[in-house]
Amino acid sequence: MKKVELVLSFMKHIVWGLVLQGLLSVLIGILIFMYPDLLGMLVGIGLVISGLLAFVLAIKVNKYSSFKFKI
Repeated sequence: MKKVELVLSFMKHIVWGLVLQGLLSVLIGILIFMYPDLLGMLVGIGLVISGLLAFVLAIKVNKYSSFKFKI
């Protein structure tokens, strides 16, 4: 039972990260349509935040990727 709970926790972190990245992409896309002069800055900000989110997800995946059992 413990293994199932760890896998579900891991999947919740992935889903949260993907939803956040999707919302960020949509928001930046809308802002680019509204303010085309700020294209470079908005894309840069989006890439930095997206990269940081990828690092956070990688740390969480690494944390939940190993299972240890005592037999």
